[in-house]
Amino acid sequence: MPEELEGYKYKGEDFIYLVEINESLARPFDQTGGSHNISNDSIDVATKDRTGSDYGDTSENISLEGDLVYEDPFIPEMKKAIRGKQHIKIYIVDLKNNEAEFGMFKINDFDLEYAHGDFATYSLDADLFGDMCNTELTEIPEGAPALGGIDCEEDNGGVEG
Repeated sequence: MPEELEGYKYKGEDFIYLVEINESLARPFDQTGGSHNISNDSIDVATKDRTGSDYGDTSENISLEGDLVYEDPFIPEMKKAIRGKQHIKIYIVDLKNNEAEFGMFKINDFDLEYAHGDFATYSLDADLFGDMCNTELTEIPEGAPALGGIDCEEDNGGVEG
């Protein structure tokens, strides 16, 4: 697969976030975006011999957002986690090769927005606690279910295609 990806330009839809809920991976429904930020603090150096900046502490932050979907288990679990001051395990998944980075995160903000005339949305902002790890996933959880009333098996008389 890596040969096929040589020179490939990634798109936003090539990445998703997964969250561990009750010891299994869950895919927050209808994700619309996300970001991963790695930054360093600066230490100012000022001696008789030289001046400049050096590296301080490194921090990592993740944010993700999406549309609210009926019965998405992600929403009540994030409310429970932030209210209970619990860390959550978040995975950043590259869908082109199923490689993922994951770590334990402290939720800074979990926003639910209900604007009139728009889809209701969620957004989550979290800081890494500890280190990020790498893994390759063998299975990606399903996303949001189809809209009610759509059953391809029944709608086409059980004929696949």
